[in-house]
Amino acid sequence: MIYNSFQSNPMQNRFSGSRGWLAFIIGLAFMTLALVALPFLLLFGAITFMALSLFGRVYLKRQLARFNKQQAGQKFQKDDTSQENVSRENTSQSTAAGRIFEHNPNE
Repeated sequence: MIYNSFQSNPMQNRFSGSRGWLAFIIGLAFMTLALVALPFLLLFGAITFMALSLFGRVYLKRQLARFNKQQAGQKFQKDDTSQENVSRENTSQSTAAGRIFEHNPNE
């Protein structure tokens, strides 16, 4: 009795006939499509990566130039305000014995 249950292969009943051939053809088509499409997917990925890296360099170079220009402008503006503060201090000390007080936000 136990011998009879191991006599037949259960996989044989599951994939036999037209269902087996259909599963085989679908699997074969899927593998063929994957092998044919894979090089194109890798090529597309490589081209996309190169394009993004090149345009990223150009974009970052522009952003860095803009940042440096802004930093230089702020430094120039800071130098101008420090010179104005010095001139204000000189004029406030010389006017009417210090009766005019100007508010300096940096102090």
